[in-house]
Amino acid sequence: MVTVTGKLESAANGTAVVGGIEVMLCGYGSRVPRVNGKALVARIQDSNITVQADGSFSFTVDPNDTISPIGTYYTVTVKDDNGDVAQINAYRFLSIPASYDLNLLDPYDPNQIPPPLPPLLQNLLLVLGATFNMVFDGTTYPSFKTTIGGNVDFPTIQNMRPGNLYTFIIVENSPGGFRFLWPSTMHNAALVDTNPDSTTVQTFVADENGELWAIGPATYYP
Repeated sequence: MVTVTGKLESAANGTAVVGGIEVMLCGYGSRVPRVNGKALVARIQDSNITVQADGSFSFTVDPNDTISPIGTYYTVTVKDDNGDVAQINAYRFLSIPASYDLNLLDPYDPNQIPPPLPPLLQNLLLVLGATFNMVFDGTTYPSFKTTIGGNVDFPTIQNMRPGNLYTFIIVENSPGGFRFLWPSTMHNAALVDTNPDSTTVQTFVADENGELWAIGPATYYP
């Protein structure tokens, strides 16, 4: 639970106002909200919050980051001492910090544009059969893997998009001992391990000419 405090005053003279405070959970759509994925929220509105003689008030709520579905928020309705609604604002209360002061907290805009969705997970690795004159094409895939069972000399590197990163995973088969020679358009490329069942991994960045530059040393396994 988080604790929320505040104080009501008159705009005319700054004196305390013993008005009213109502809190309601919103933004859960057609689903029954749950706390921590377990308890159902049976009461979404609290109209019995006591305002003290000095205008101060306090209430506790479940943090929005513990409530599902994601995207809930609270509305706080402020009433004057006649019971008339003065203002309704939306707020989001998270687990940290454990307390909030509404006198200092900016309201939350539930109509703001939602953040963009993360990109869909997809297969970005192209597994190629090894040939003497291989071709690595960067049009679609940024990562390549091949298991070599023979010598590979100066494979063709084409359609590398400037600024993109490209990773190469070179695996030796069980006999091992086969060479893999990088083309001259791949700068600072590491030697490929020729031991049996070894793996060499190195990442490059493409420049404006489509040539590749190593961004760090290769890693080897085992």
